[in-house]
Amino acid sequence: MIHDVRAESGGPSLIPLLGAASRLVARQALTVGSTRRPSAQAGATQPGLLRIKTYHAGFFGLLMGMQALRELRAVGVAALQLPRVLRQRECGSIRYLAKRNARYPVLLVHGYAASESVWTPLRRALAATGFGHIVSLTYNSFATDPDAVSAELTHQALRALTATGAPRVHLIGHSLGGLIIGRALAGSAALSSRAGSVVTIASPHGGTYLARLAPGPCARIMRQGSGSCPHAGDVPRPVRWLAYYSDSDPFVPPASARLDDPRYGAANLVIPDCGHLTICRDARLIRSLASELARTETLADLKAPTGADREPLAA
Repeated sequence: MIHDVRAESGGPSLIPLLGAASRLVARQALTVGSTRRPSAQAGATQPGLLRIKTYHAGFFGLLMGMQALRELRAVGVAALQLPRVLRQRECGSIRYLAKRNARYPVLLVHGYAASESVWTPLRRALAATGFGHIVSLTYNSFATDPDAVSAELTHQALRALTATGAPRVHLIGHSLGGLIIGRALAGSAALSSRAGSVVTIASPHGGTYLARLAPGPCARIMRQGSGSCPHAGDVPRPVRWLAYYSDSDPFVPPASARLDDPRYGAANLVIPDCGHLTICRDARLIRSLASELARTETLADLKAPTGADREPLAA
């Protein structure tokens, strides 16, 4: 039986949210190719050049349309997982432990309306590169209070530190998960003093308008003007902040996903031409993230390098 979120949260049902998400991605798929075609006037005196430009514009539009359709497919897959997500009543976690662990422990926090399965490609890649202690949080983002998720995150992170004897822990969150991590760090000196890398992936630090349609207390911290980031005096140091984002995200624009406040000293890393849900499975992000986590463990000073706020990720 599908749980009725509206009865518990007092908010709208999931139908408007899923409908809005699907329409937004579908509109991007249908229109992206037509916005990059050269004008006929520009090619009137150079017909050969016009044919070349039109060919490349059409090919580029086809690729972008395919990317948008992949995002639409990801929205559908997430919708199919909702019954299982909605059945969960309390926060939990799944631990993935290898016989040998050569790295800091890693804690993963999924986003809104998602499940821990979003981390499968990244988790496998991290395990292959020596990260042998990985903990993935599980929670019902429609019914669970964000403070409860933050408390579970803190508990599991400190538990992983004790189990491994590592000096620090890596924290990685997608979308809402990045905001949950920020709240946990602001609320726990024990955690913030032992965080290594803090990675947010497509997290709406500046809010997202689609959160107005989403039910539940977790959705409220994603709304524009919610002040979901830690206050200026609460930004934990020393922590190496990494903010991944896409220039093609239909839900969280780059301006919201970046951490441009110099108090974070964040490295803002762009993954071009991928969507909000597909970014976690993108091979470029997985390669970069595994490398950056390993790099953090070699740094004597975790402060981000000068100019990190403008650091791009090569395609």
